[in-house]
Amino acid sequence: MSALGSGAFRWLLASSVAVYLGTGAQLTAIAWLALGSRGGAFTVGLALAARMLPNLLFGLPAGTLADQGNRQRLLAIVRVASILPSLGFAWLATLPADAVVPLVLLSFATGTATVFDTPTRQALVMDTTPREVAPNAMALNATMSRLSTALGALVAGILIPSAGVPSCFLATVAAFIIAVVLGLPTGRPTPNLQVRERHSRPSFGHALADAARLMFQVPEVRTLMIAAVACEIFGFSYATAVPVFARDVLHAGPEGLGTLNAAASFGGAAAVVVLSVVPGRVPRQPVLGGVFVIYGASMLLVAPAASLALAASALLITGACAASFDVLQQTLMQLAVPEEQRGRAVGLWVLGIGSAPVGNLEMGGLVAAIGAPAALAINGALVLAAAALLIVAAPAYRLRTRLVRGVGVS
Repeated sequence: MSALGSGAFRWLLASSVAVYLGTGAQLTAIAWLALGSRGGAFTVGLALAARMLPNLLFGLPAGTLADQGNRQRLLAIVRVASILPSLGFAWLATLPADAVVPLVLLSFATGTATVFDTPTRQALVMDTTPREVAPNAMALNATMSRLSTALGALVAGILIPSAGVPSCFLATVAAFIIAVVLGLPTGRPTPNLQVRERHSRPSFGHALADAARLMFQVPEVRTLMIAAVACEIFGFSYATAVPVFARDVLHAGPEGLGTLNAAASFGGAAAVVVLSVVPGRVPRQPVLGGVFVIYGASMLLVAPAASLALAASALLITGACAASFDVLQQTLMQLAVPEEQRGRAVGLWVLGIGSAPVGNLEMGGLVAAIGAPAALAINGALVLAAAALLIVAAPAYRLRTRLVRGVGVS
């Protein structure tokens, strides 16, 4: 049965497309706005760190709330709230370039909306589809999200030089409004949702404590959290270096930044498609271990790139690894816990993302001090070191033994 056979999932997917079109444009515009402000490269890192900080502060509560409340209603509220920061950014883009404090505050606000959207949206994917096709639905949602993010980045690269940065943020507002409207039909009951709502629910405080205990009581969750922190700090921070790389190394302007961001998103979409056709009997842990290694190597390829085409090609691989790491980690997190704790598991994944501000600031400082190419090379080497530690410490993540054994299962 196809995941698209569910009407509620089709509406949710359409809403996701609108959300990530707006998000792709918004991220590119924020980076360009920060790059033109006082502080340059470090301000980019500061803005992205502020955007990721809510993951650390609100990751667990957001996942717990997704398990406790009406997910459809929560998603609609979050999407409406996300319109306000975009309007604020449109206003900010008309102010002098040294308005750094409003930039940081608005970035924090956009991150707060995202942190409550993510676990709710991911859990709704499984709520709106039959269990047997839920993994395919997750892959399809992730694919469309990344393709939409890529398209949004390309649109931003065109809008910024032709119509100005404020127009890009206003386009984001329009996309988020459309997402709210498209998400309304997901409110009708679905089989999975009805089952979930029949279960008795613990208090919010008790559920939050249960979510925190998962890190200590479930070894698989603990391993994934440690790997996530290392990858977030040294791997995902590559996005902080990309705006400076586009402007100062490639001399490509906002169009080049849009192209590089789109390349990473297109690579992510392609990787998710590949993951969706990997047989279920193949264990995902060794796949994640291999992706972790390639992630670091790809950053080492980006560092010496001397043309937009070479940099975009390398970022296709980097984006593919970033998306694969995300999807595999989300999947393994949810499979490691009971059904009724899926939202909290995604909340823990979001909490792991909360370490990203450290990486954004670290990368921003490195770029300001030694330049984007050297900073990318250093962090790429650190990602490789972290991947090696994971593979040595957790045999389940070794490719050669577990992957071959998994393929051989009849």
